[in-house]
Amino acid sequence: MRLVINRTIKILEKIYDGLLAGLVYVAAVLILFMVLCISASVFLRHTEYAFGWQLEASEYILIIITFFGTGWLLKTGGHIRVDIIPNWVKGKRQAFYNGSTYIIVSIVCLAFTITGVFTAWDAYIAGTLQIKIYTFPKWILISLIPLGGFFLFVESGKLAYRCFSRKVILIVDDEADVLTTLDEILGLGHYRVDTAQDFDTASEKLKYNVYDGVVLDIMGVQGFDLLRMSVEKGCPTIMLTAHALHPAALKKCMELGAISFVPKEKMESITSFVDDALTMSEKEARLNFYLKLGGYFDHRFGPGWDKDEAFWSEARKVLSGNAT
Repeated sequence: MRLVINRTIKILEKIYDGLLAGLVYVAAVLILFMVLCISASVFLRHTEYAFGWQLEASEYILIIITFFGTGWLLKTGGHIRVDIIPNWVKGKRQAFYNGSTYIIVSIVCLAFTITGVFTAWDAYIAGTLQIKIYTFPKWILISLIPLGGFFLFVESGKLAYRCFSRKVILIVDDEADVLTTLDEILGLGHYRVDTAQDFDTASEKLKYNVYDGVVLDIMGVQGFDLLRMSVEKGCPTIMLTAHALHPAALKKCMELGAISFVPKEKMESITSFVDDALTMSEKEARLNFYLKLGGYFDHRFGPGWDKDEAFWSEARKVLSGNAT
């Protein structure tokens, strides 16, 4: 029974995503059409071929693309809000603020959807016409409101749920198989995962979304720049690397505020490092990181790799105490 329900849900999700994507394609075509019409009107306005219907057509197109495209924009993390307050609050307070905002948006959009359905139905029964240059049944125009409102209701509800449910981790790596593996590993640890494969996508997501933690590759995605952004937003950040596995990179990551520096060959243990980063203070999490991987780095980098770091001196004392 559960298998049937899961399959049904997946089918409905595919239908939903297909409809949402289809509306965006329609909106994109209409934008192109509007640009061409306005351009043609400007070029032809002093000729015998001049026409004026493009202004009214553009009005309707702007309405259509607003209701067709906003749900998709919200789903893909696009920028549709004012950032003054979200940029002022940090960390969990920002997650609470965002979640509360999305709940309000979801309720309002549900009201739009229900009201729009009844209003469009009343216009259909009454046979009301939209009369300007173009004349057509008014219910067609009104029906755009519940159509767009429904997708906004669903997407804002999903975002609200994400803000108040499992902790969300952003993973950035240019290798798709690494993203897939980490998604599976952290999923078992009851984390929700968002991913990005390049710097531009990751920076946009960091700018406009709230994450409980961040896992960053260094090479291929401008990891140091993303680390600065992540730390500035107050996100506990773990660096995961293979090609930049050397003491200088480790030192730079720690100086920039990273909690851990995990080799990709150890990524099967990533959940424990994420757990530490999200539940401990920065100092405690770094200490735990050293206790877990200090021996590995001794073997990999050679003795004395940590001699210039004041922080590691305390970690070495704890490690030495545990050994005795």
